[in-house]
Amino acid sequence: MSSARERLTRLLSLVPYLDAHPGADLEETAAYFGIDSDTLIDDLQLLFVTGRPGHMPDDLIDASWEGGQIFISNAEEVSVPVRLSAEEAGVLVLALELLSSLPGLDSAAVATAAEKLRRAAGENLRTSVDVSPIDTDEELLAVLKEAIDEEAALTIDYYVGSRDELTRRTIAPTRLVPGSDWYVDAWCYSAGAPRRFALGSIRSWERACHPPLSVNETTTDSHEVTLGLSARGAWLADELDVTKREYFDSGETNVRIRLIVHSVDWLSRFLLCHADVITEIDDTEAVAAALRRLG
Repeated sequence: MSSARERLTRLLSLVPYLDAHPGADLEETAAYFGIDSDTLIDDLQLLFVTGRPGHMPDDLIDASWEGGQIFISNAEEVSVPVRLSAEEAGVLVLALELLSSLPGLDSAAVATAAEKLRRAAGENLRTSVDVSPIDTDEELLAVLKEAIDEEAALTIDYYVGSRDELTRRTIAPTRLVPGSDWYVDAWCYSAGAPRRFALGSIRSWERACHPPLSVNETTTDSHEVTLGLSARGAWLADELDVTKREYFDSGETNVRIRLIVHSVDWLSRFLLCHADVITEIDDTEAVAAALRRLG
């Protein structure tokens, strides 16, 4: 069953569609909106109590679907397709700008889509939509993309603001993550665990050879883990490099994810940091390690 929000969104698109396609086929229209014919008829019946304030017969939308063809009338108030607000268009354009900077994508196609959206929103809103992606060092961004594609290692000088310390680390970048700053997820050979680094805190960088595997990062330590997250912690599913995710509408677990973990030590610390939103885990070793840390 559709939620109230989904139904409202569908109705706001349904009326302009039917207004532009008088006599539309009932079954084809239902398929177009991804619903069955019974749900579409429920929506059409709702239109009978929809219209301008006053609630007189001539204020309400009229719909008929006899013979499998749909006709509506008195729907001028809501027959104009929904337009993006300036904020919505800006967010979409910004998201496309960020996507164009990620490795492995057709940046030309993404840039074309962003430009079309910017022009369309500007025409509809009678104002230009101008957004800027996250400001960062383009040379560093290019070096990290190349390192990810080639599975290469880098030696970086990284500033840790909480300690006011410049540290030197060797990392193997795995992916770039946009946020308030650009971030890079990487295996940190210095820490022997996965880490996330803010590009704004990387002071210098150079190519490096992959150091030999240490005891903490042998391939036998890498394994797949299943985690359950509550609704308050569902955002973590978008922050982690998950291999699978499954969402639930009810119950304690809102989303169940699977991810590759390279270090029990890292996972135990992750559990302690997010214990209030983790509803299930199938790694008893990490749970035991987290409990030992508490003790």
